Amino acid sequence: MQQPPSQNMEFEPPPGKVWIYTTLVRWPVLSDLLLILMWLLLWQVSSLMEYEPHASIWFPPAGVTFSAILLLGIRAIPAIAFCCIAVTFWEDANYATHLPVHQLLETSALFALAHISAYTLGASLLKWLISHRDHHQLPSLLLAFTLIGPASALLASYLTQTALMISGVVQNSPESHQLWLPLWVGDLLGIIVLTPLMLGILRRVYPRCGGWVSELGLRQTPGSVWEFVLKLLSAAVLIVVVMMLTAAFHIKEMAFAIFFLSIPQMWIVYTETPFRSGISIALMSCLTAVMMKYLALGEDALIFQFSISVLAASSYFGLLIPVLASSNNRLRELTRKDVLTQAYSRQHFFPQAELEIQRARYYRHPISLVVFDIDHFKQINDRFGHSIGDIALISLANLVASQLRQADMLGRFGGDEFLLLLPGSDINDAIATAERLRTSLPQIQINGLHAPITGSFGVTEIGSEDTITSAFETADRLLLEAKRQGRNKVLSPS
Repeated sequence: MQQPPSQNMEFEPPPGKVWIYTTLVRWPVLSDLLLILMWLLLWQVSSLMEYEPHASIWFPPAGVTFSAILLLGIRAIPAIAFCCIAVTFWEDANYATHLPVHQLLETSALFALAHISAYTLGASLLKWLISHRDHHQLPSLLLAFTLIGPASALLASYLTQTALMISGVVQNSPESHQLWLPLWVGDLLGIIVLTPLMLGILRRVYPRCGGWVSELGLRQTPGSVWEFVLKLLSAAVLIVVVMMLTAAFHIKEMAFAIFFLSIPQMWIVYTETPFRSGISIALMSCLTAVMMKYLALGEDALIFQFSISVLAASSYFGLLIPVLASSNNRLRELTRKDVLTQAYSRQHFFPQAELEIQRARYYRHPISLVVFDIDHFKQINDRFGHSIGDIALISLANLVASQLRQADMLGRFGGDEFLLLLPGSDINDAIATAERLRTSLPQIQINGLHAPITGSFGVTEIGSEDTITSAFETADRLLLEAKRQGRNKVLSPS
């Protein structure tokens, strides 16, 4: 298991924006002010989308709170507490309830306690899971997020309902005891939809925090902006058409057509960066909420709300497909290539060489094998250090690879011993290739290594009855004989 990721890895700013991040690092209070402004702005968006008192179609501040605590820990709590207090007074002005100041202070304190404690508990649990993960557990982390996020929203909604009832803002009645459900759905949407996007944004607002975000593996190269915009427009058109038809014909079942939004959204997920996918989910959710408010589709609120939450959850798991594909490609590359020298690994070289031998026999072409190593390599490691030895191996592999034909295969057998398969080369061509390489080795210049690099070579042509294993044994014996004869030689069967 890996060590917990560092929380102090700095975000690398894009070119042209270094001064912004330098300013945020130098004046961290500006980062806190940006967090407060972001929270209050999104609260105002949610208040404009209320379809009944204290119940919004979605509640984006929940996503900001959850992601801020996940990224910053307790450092985020003062700013969020200030926001909870501010919006309590703001909502009192919106509803013109004119509650006494002491009651507003009590209400704001209870709301802050309910809101922050629930999301601190959930974010802390998820952060603990992240710190104890290894890089192969991204699917389980996404599953944990889709479970912990909604559970935190459920706890926050129940505690908020209790806080409103204790403070007297909401009357203690049977209807009030059901307030948690619309609160939960709104908070759930805010968390599921916005948390990944908010993590990306807050990572830029707080450049010194959240180094683990960049370690999750969700990185791709962004494509054309205009192509991304086209995909967003196709999804937006689908939302507008479905919701307008639902409002025009008053057919409840028509609202379920919103689930077809998964088609353009998956298009975006599979072809764009994770950050752009997060932007897409947030914009589609916001557009859906605006259309619900504008078209007075409150009766269908649950259909649209749950369609958004399902879409967001499926999008996050859809992100795993390019990530897993990339991981599989890396694993395949590790089995094919030697990590140090980038020559073919021993495990890959021998099966591929056997196929090349069969192809050569079918077309009746010659094929040869060269086995070589560095003379006195152990002394290089002992006198100059293993790092110099590694550089010598890398330089040797690069020099040989630069002189090969496209069909030739370079492999590393182990240590300083290399294999070279030469399709289309008979014994004379193979000897000439080995001699050319032998005379080129002393040209390698390595800082700290004061002796020229030389090598010994064993060369054999692979006969009609040979296998790659028998050919290797023959060439390896010739390599050992070259060393016994004084090294820096090319030997072949007499």
